[in-house]
Amino acid sequence: MPSVVESFRDPVSTIHDQFGDIDIYLFDQILRGRINPGMRVFDAGCGGGRNLTYLIREGYDVSAVDADPRAVERVRRLAPHLPPDHFRAEPIESTTFADAVADVVISSAVLHFARDHAHFDAMLHGTWRVLKPGGLLFCRLASSIGMAERTP
Repeated sequence: MPSVVESFRDPVSTIHDQFGDIDIYLFDQILRGRINPGMRVFDAGCGGGRNLTYLIREGYDVSAVDADPRAVERVRRLAPHLPPDHFRAEPIESTTFADAVADVVISSAVLHFARDHAHFDAMLHGTWRVLKPGGLLFCRLASSIGMAERTP
């Protein structure tokens, strides 16, 4: 006899099929209703699109940048229905997207790649610049920048 979970499971679809390798904390924001259909989402440092799989599939207006052209091409293939210029191979600190274009900006595991303080500040400024006033910035990072002066 199947368990309760097995009886409700769609045999063709899993959570991974639906959401891909989404950041667990971004998934939480979606579940809490902070990221909703109709919002324009911008991924600042999209990589191969792991955080965009669900949003693209659900018809969100998604745009993204990444410095790696191969990564951007992979994301374009995830969203053939969106204009190619929604996905640009350029660094976030010098993105050509207009100011305040997004209701939600995702910056997941990106800012810790800053080379130094100035680069971090430029990346952060580029990230904030595309966010509409009152929008949601989802940001995760790990960095030691600014901590060298601190003693344990």
